[in-house]
Amino acid sequence: MSNSSSGASDNFEARQNSFTYYPVALSVMTTVFFMWGFLTCLNDILIPHLKTVFELNYAQAMLVQFTFFGAYFLMSIPGGKIVSSLGYKKGIVTGLIIAAIGAFGFWPAAISSNYYIFLLALFILATGITILQVAANPYVTLLGSQKTSSSRLNLAQAFNALGTTVAPYLGGILILVGASYTLPKDVATAPETIQLISTLENKPTTDIQSAFNQAKPENVAYALKNIPPFIFNKLSNELLLEQANRLPPEILGTVLSDIPTEQKLYILSNIPAEKLEQLPADALVQSMDGLVTTSLDPNQTNMLQKLKSEITPAAKQKMQEYRNNQAKSVQKPYAILGIILLLLAGFVAIFKLPENKDQAEESKNTPHSLKDVFQYPHAVLGALGIFFYVGAEVSVGSFMISYLTLPDIGRMTEQVASQYVAFFWGGAMVGRVIGSALMVKISPRKLLSLCAIVNLCLLVITMLSSGNVAVYSIISIGLFNSIMFPTIFSLAITGMGILTEQASSLVVMAIVGGAVIPFAQGFIADSIGLHHAFLLPLLCYVYILYYGVSGAKPSKTVIEQS
Repeated sequence: MSNSSSGASDNFEARQNSFTYYPVALSVMTTVFFMWGFLTCLNDILIPHLKTVFELNYAQAMLVQFTFFGAYFLMSIPGGKIVSSLGYKKGIVTGLIIAAIGAFGFWPAAISSNYYIFLLALFILATGITILQVAANPYVTLLGSQKTSSSRLNLAQAFNALGTTVAPYLGGILILVGASYTLPKDVATAPETIQLISTLENKPTTDIQSAFNQAKPENVAYALKNIPPFIFNKLSNELLLEQANRLPPEILGTVLSDIPTEQKLYILSNIPAEKLEQLPADALVQSMDGLVTTSLDPNQTNMLQKLKSEITPAAKQKMQEYRNNQAKSVQKPYAILGIILLLLAGFVAIFKLPENKDQAEESKNTPHSLKDVFQYPHAVLGALGIFFYVGAEVSVGSFMISYLTLPDIGRMTEQVASQYVAFFWGGAMVGRVIGSALMVKISPRKLLSLCAIVNLCLLVITMLSSGNVAVYSIISIGLFNSIMFPTIFSLAITGMGILTEQASSLVVMAIVGGAVIPFAQGFIADSIGLHHAFLLPLLCYVYILYYGVSGAKPSKTVIEQS
């Protein structure tokens, strides 16, 4: 009898220590978390793509994030009611199906070439992800013992972070296009190229004209693409125009993205209309898009208007055909994502798992409401912290491709820039691991303050610099973003006792910052240029520093659990 009792006890203890009772189901759920992160971060690729396709300014392009994160704010309460009614498992299935419908909606949106139909499809997709947000986190904790629930959730969140890292890289390959023409590889090591770059970087201005004349078009193009941005200050508009007229249209197309905006405008306004028409469609569209969204003085604005009026009907038709083809490039990737989401919904549905509907309905029995949270300043200030943090993070990620393609910053194609966005989000993934280790010895408030200070410095550096310094400083922000969301969230609900669920709801609603801040930065970028529009995320990190230093201190007695 004692042996039987001992065996039962051992089995119970083993079950309590088990990582999960449902390994296959947990595998499916980690895939759900991966897709959730992937779809969210794919917006960073979608923004510059739709901006080019529909000739949008920065504010209009940021309607992508306004729509996506606005769905969090508008649909989180209805989503919670759906989960309460159906239970966690059926709620997840519902969220996946709705997200799939949104993904499939990109197909008719591309056919219609209507930006607002894209936004509608995106809102539907985001609604599905919002329901997943409400249901998936608690459901993962139920796939095993309570003792190991935190470990399971951390594993699922790690796959979510992996999805945000992979999305920009794959999205850049599948959706964004590279240059239609690339220079031969041996041009880089040709003596004429090396001599020309050396002359441009080291010799007096009087030597530059003869150096250009002695070089072949390929050497000239490579040199212009690879000299530091400040070298262009040595080059007169007339000299650059002369070299542009020497270059064949396909080679000139590869160079335009690397020439500073003012000089590019001068070249395009003065080359023959026939040559303008012969430029590759991608180069012509991207050059015009860059000029339209740049802050210009009155004379330059008049020059741009004159340039637009002189574009031939054939060139306009070529540009429109290019935009239509680019609109359709999202069809297959999002259709594949829709199929994957439906398959995941099917896998989740077929597993015979407890519905846990009762646990989803527990929130109905509480006598407290959201307004009770406003008696506790640290919770309200924490919600504001999430608002500004998510806004800053989404802004930096959303504008990064456009920023890195600027001639005085990264001088790279959108496809290449997307790989750097992957490093930005990958830094956030690595930082979570490092941050978890550091919090063993450093208090969360101090670490949050330190990371906010570093990001403030990085934003100041990127706004005051150019070239590689500006590139790597903005990418590094991802590493120090890593611990902010979970730390602010945790500090906001500290000591909230029986109001913890209401405080959590307020904090989750504050994710709407991801809709508001990027949209506001878009207006600033349209007014003063993108380079200095990062002042707005900088102000967001100022608030996060305040919250870490002072705002996170609970000022009222801890509410005891009833």
